[in-house]
Amino acid sequence: MTQPQRPDLRKESGPVPTAPQPGSVLASDAEREEMIERLREATAEGRLTLEELAERFEAASLARTREELASVGRDLPAEATPPAAGAASRQRVFKALFGDLTTSSPALEEGIEVTAVLGDVTLDLCASPAPPSGAVTIAVRAIVGDVHLLLPEGVRVEMQCSKVFGDLRDLTRAHSGPDSATPVVRVTGSAVFGDIVLAHPSSDRRTYWQKWLDERRS
Repeated sequence: MTQPQRPDLRKESGPVPTAPQPGSVLASDAEREEMIERLREATAEGRLTLEELAERFEAASLARTREELASVGRDLPAEATPPAAGAASRQRVFKALFGDLTTSSPALEEGIEVTAVLGDVTLDLCASPAPPSGAVTIAVRAIVGDVHLLLPEGVRVEMQCSKVFGDLRDLTRAHSGPDSATPVVRVTGSAVFGDIVLAHPSSDRRTYWQKWLDERRS
């Protein structure tokens, strides 16, 4: 069974807040909440990936000026459009039985079920379309096998799993946005002589909002 390299958990210091540029107007809490609501609507329309949703929620929560706040949704339409009617979504099921399975960008609307029996499953969810509710539940069973979930930075992780001679490892870094406006990934299930590991794809990646604020406040 493969073992992913443990990310470096030392956090980089965030950007030091600076005074707004001359002529800029400070954003209000109501304006930040309005942008967060527009991001929720864009998510329901299928416009954002899980990673983009986490990044933009974080950026909107930390924006200090109207200019910074407007940049968060500059590429979104001014008004929400009803999502197109389509076929009913079904829960995605991934199984590795006596072998390995690696998948990127699975759909998340109805949640995911993952089973690894004498094999390993690796799912990269960063580029997955964000679920309309902003939350996804992943049911995991690792039986003499490993399940590795790669999650974007900025999501809130809730791990509710049991283990029997197995291991549960949440190597993700804590999000910095408010809980009420942060995408949630809930992981349930059990590890029996196997591992369930949650991590970020890169151990040294700075979150988008840090780069975003650095560019606008330098």
